[in-house]
Amino acid sequence: MEEKKIAPHGVAIADVISITGMHKMMADHMLNSHLNSARVTILEELSVEGMVKLKSELVKSPELMDGVKISYTHLFVKAIAQALGQHPKLNSIIVENEIHVLDEINIGIAVALPDGNLIVPVIHDADKKNIVEIARRAADVQERAKTAKLVLDDVKRGTFTLTNIGMLAESRWTTPIINQSQCGILGTGAIRKTPVVRNDQIVIGKVISVSFTFDHRIVNGLPASLFIQTLSELFGDPSQLDLGI
Repeated sequence: MEEKKIAPHGVAIADVISITGMHKMMADHMLNSHLNSARVTILEELSVEGMVKLKSELVKSPELMDGVKISYTHLFVKAIAQALGQHPKLNSIIVENEIHVLDEINIGIAVALPDGNLIVPVIHDADKKNIVEIARRAADVQERAKTAKLVLDDVKRGTFTLTNIGMLAESRWTTPIINQSQCGILGTGAIRKTPVVRNDQIVIGKVISVSFTFDHRIVNGLPASLFIQTLSELFGDPSQLDLGI
């Protein structure tokens, strides 16, 4: 029997996994973000009654969506883009001693790959695209990400990132790491039913947990909280959401 290797602190090693290729690039990028940004994370719980109703209506109207399948991720991208238009400093990068407020709103969507790696394809000009265009673009890049068919332009020029782990039952808060050198990243959990208070009565409502990590060098807690407040309004009453259809 081959003798097992022993780790430096005295425990036997079951397997050795080399950190190379995309895994190393991702690890280095995340470490760089961790070391070079002043990260703060706001954890909130938002009502999504209106968003759930809107998605249901769009699913029942395939002709309105031009046959494209709609998901909450697509609606979140549209809401984030609209909120960034109202809070442009959140759509910034920091370069040495300057904050550069960007003239494009390009939302990256974190995609987990079958091999365990992570990639962030980008919905460029998300504020100018209607919901059908966003859904079509998102479906395309997410599918090509999983089959290793993305091109360089698919992952370039992101200005803000969404990471949606809502497909995991009961997933709630995370502490997402900023995609350097962006100002912020929004993590969204699963939509779930929970007791809420309305008109002094306890009823069953639909909520989502969100985790917003931002670079405190660019904005402080007030504008970050106002951004979340705008998202709360759009998630709860998406009649304010400009779908463009």
